[in-house]
Amino acid sequence: MAMFGSKKAKPSEGSELVLAYLEDAQRVRATVIALDPKGREIPASLVAVTEERVTLSIQGRVMAEKGEAVSLIFFLDGLRLKAKGRLQELKTGTMILELPTAIELAERRRQPRARLNQREGATAIALTGLFEGIGLTGSIDNISEGGLCLKVGRAMNVKTQGPMHLGPNLISVGEPFMLIKLSKLPKCPLIELAGVATHVASEGGILSVGIAFEAGKSGLLGPVKALVSSRASAIPATVPPKARRLQEPKAEPGEAPIELASPRPVQAKTSEPTPAPEPPPAPSAEPAPAPPAPAPEAQAAAEAPELSARGSALLRMKKRARSILLAMPSGPDRDALAVFLSLDGYGKVRVAATLTELLECLEEAQLVFVDGGVAELQGLALATLIRQRLEAPVLLAEASVDSELVLGAQESGVAQVLVKPYDLDEDFLNLIEGHLGLA
Repeated sequence: MAMFGSKKAKPSEGSELVLAYLEDAQRVRATVIALDPKGREIPASLVAVTEERVTLSIQGRVMAEKGEAVSLIFFLDGLRLKAKGRLQELKTGTMILELPTAIELAERRRQPRARLNQREGATAIALTGLFEGIGLTGSIDNISEGGLCLKVGRAMNVKTQGPMHLGPNLISVGEPFMLIKLSKLPKCPLIELAGVATHVASEGGILSVGIAFEAGKSGLLGPVKALVSSRASAIPATVPPKARRLQEPKAEPGEAPIELASPRPVQAKTSEPTPAPEPPPAPSAEPAPAPPAPAPEAQAAAEAPELSARGSALLRMKKRARSILLAMPSGPDRDALAVFLSLDGYGKVRVAATLTELLECLEEAQLVFVDGGVAELQGLALATLIRQRLEAPVLLAEASVDSELVLGAQESGVAQVLVKPYDLDEDFLNLIEGHLGLA
């Protein structure tokens, strides 16, 4: 314990600020982008943050040697932040950095931005040319008076009207857009103007393009400025101070007394001494009181079928409303599991073999079962990505389970890890019901 105490006294004020921001980013599962020494972007997620190191789960290859500086860019409290640490260890899917000593603002626009919910329906169309070139359509992720971030849903060749592949090489930074049309912005009319691409990123099969609006259009963008000011505060000049959260004890002493069920067997045993007075003839009449005792038990037994029947009907109704998503490659195993769950009464069993199919079904899923994953991402990496986007429980099935996998699953928020092969039996159904809150 003395060793831990000495370590907590070491961090400087700058390190305490870095810890506060990184711990909060891990808690809310903030989007993280790692930049290697050559400036390449790698999608990542925070797995563990300590006073000495930062552990990340990465979804790509990092071109860096031990001791080289790697930057972390993440979004928290409406700010784009940057911290730089030195590489300590690099393994497949995992990267460990020294705790950065400082954190700084990394805003590209230097203007407050408003995030838009996809349900608000704000969309944008961006064309590099009116008669030829590339056309992008998609939803607006965030917007400011100086630009926007477009989540591209579809790309096409303007001349042939044919679809184009959504990849990071589709648009290059600095490419101009002759026409940008903004539609369905809250409390804003239809806006048309020009701009230029300032940032291009592809994460999990989703292409995001940052676009800066052309200068001199402040009058046209007045409604956008009003929208942003109503949702976001001004960008600070420096990183705002932040204090570390106190870790709450996870002990649950209330569960201990619940497990003490000893009084019932004691009462059952106290009823056994009654046969002792049987030798005398007089007590022979006393066994008559024994029947009244089981009378309430008989009534309870009679009521039990009614309650169980009522409970089973309610359970079936709840199962019909629950949505389960199976992230598994197509095949007999997936078909067998889907049929097994459907026969048990679950009315919404969805399947996904690709990342696109998974993202389409993810919003309505109340439980995700990952067995093999999808074509683009598998195993713990996929489960970690799902937990970043969804609060619902995620179950992970793996053929080989070791301590490193279990630790990574716990830190990523995976509800439970199953060892393959697993049986489709009553225990499996009880497991599903427990994580859905039906048990």
